[in-house]
Amino acid sequence: MKREIMIGLICFMVSPVLFSATTREVSTTIKEVTVYLNGAQITRNANIELVKGNTMLTFAGLPENIDPQSIQVKGQGNFTVLSVMHQINYLTSQKKSREVLAMEDSLKMLEDKLMLNNSMLQVFKSEEELLAANRNIGSNEKGVVVSELKMAADFLRTRMTEIKKEQLALAKQNTLLTEKINRLHNQLNTINTTLSKPTSEILVTVDAPVSGSGMIQVTYAVYNAGWYPVYDIRAIDVSNPVSLAYNAKVFQQTGEDWNNVRMKLSTADPRQRGDKPNLASWYLDFSHAYGTFGYENVMAPSMAKRAEVPRPVMMDKEEEAEMLESASTAANYTMVSQHQTNLEFSIKIPYDIPSDNKQYTIHIQEYKLPATYQYYCAPKLDRDAFLMARVTGWEDYNLLPGEINLFFEDTYVGKSMLNVRTTSDTLDLSLGRDKNIIITRIRLADYTADKVIGNNRQETRGWEITVRNNKKQPVRLLVEDQFPVSLNKEIQIEAVEYSGAAFNKETGKLQWLLNLEPSQDKKLKAAFTVKYPKDRQVSID
Repeated sequence: MKREIMIGLICFMVSPVLFSATTREVSTTIKEVTVYLNGAQITRNANIELVKGNTMLTFAGLPENIDPQSIQVKGQGNFTVLSVMHQINYLTSQKKSREVLAMEDSLKMLEDKLMLNNSMLQVFKSEEELLAANRNIGSNEKGVVVSELKMAADFLRTRMTEIKKEQLALAKQNTLLTEKINRLHNQLNTINTTLSKPTSEILVTVDAPVSGSGMIQVTYAVYNAGWYPVYDIRAIDVSNPVSLAYNAKVFQQTGEDWNNVRMKLSTADPRQRGDKPNLASWYLDFSHAYGTFGYENVMAPSMAKRAEVPRPVMMDKEEEAEMLESASTAANYTMVSQHQTNLEFSIKIPYDIPSDNKQYTIHIQEYKLPATYQYYCAPKLDRDAFLMARVTGWEDYNLLPGEINLFFEDTYVGKSMLNVRTTSDTLDLSLGRDKNIIITRIRLADYTADKVIGNNRQETRGWEITVRNNKKQPVRLLVEDQFPVSLNKEIQIEAVEYSGAAFNKETGKLQWLLNLEPSQDKKLKAAFTVKYPKDRQVSID
């Protein structure tokens, strides 16, 4: 008979029959980890041998901060799961990681070396005292022979020099050894502060009608782990689409290493409340306003799968050096699943994520996005032209908010941010300055005037923008400038000249979209007048 049972944590009164259950500690390994934006779900599997009757299986050495409400048990075999219980074990500390064991081994070797050096220093000191105590080479009857005195002096000088050199070398070694030992001690003390925390246990009571074998799986959630997205956007040149790489920064400090585990990355957040907000009545009274406001949940829908990467054909060594296939990444082994309220990235290659709270980068997706390229300049603020990539189609993948690393022509050019709540359907990314487009902005004397007409003062300001394309290929350039906008009906602003620019009266913004051939230049003029009461002051410069 084969049964498969999934049950949550059961809070129960312990009945007398459980006291007669056989107790057995179960050895398990982590088989799968689902990492959420905030937290992780751990799955452990174990093969078990059961005797007839009740058996209490103990899953020991687990992290202290397990969420008891998240515990699930699934079994396969001829047995029945009677109860599940979670408890803290204050007598057992967390298991040391391979990193900690290696550091302890290194510390032991350094301390042994320091002890040996100190012993050798003591030996040299004793020898030095022995030589000093036996300087008298003559006797009262015979006296001192000059040749023997010279030999003794040479020997004493040579040996004492060797001893001093050895002592000096050992002292230098000890200084370095002591520094390394202190650093290791400090690092281990920091780690052991975490390792000294108690562990927890999951107790599963099962009943088997006959002796036999089976499989049992325990799943639980911990919250000092998570991941967040970071994107790499690469543009090869201005005639190709951009490549967007979806990277995950995974971290955990749960107290147990994830070694050789299958990993899933989920966009869900189990710690975020899932109940819908309730909008209460909003009452108004004099000088007071009362209201109850809820919160907003964000749904993360689907993401496209990366196309298959073609493998290269056979070629000679010179061709192979020029056309080596790019190394594969986790993106080649990642499958995207769309669930009702979240996405899940299943990575088919195993991963090691130590419990050290460091950020480990996993490349999970990559795809091409259409982009148009144009230059942009606002000469009122900056006289340089900036190459912009206007990326479209990104919203089809429903990405999460995150930092973007920008690369152009295999060169890192800076950072940007993807804000999925405020960004429009076109994502504008700056790929850096281009000094081959020359831009100037100067004030025009013909459009500079200040005069009084009746009760009003009228001022005129104007300027000329010159742009020149010194590149060898045509460019598309968007130039922006502005006229002031009045916030007072007594201040009247009139556009005098704007050389065919697109003019938005509400914002005052001027836009010229230019197509410049190589070595071509264009001049753009803009001017306005402002009229206001002469007894008031308005700053327009």
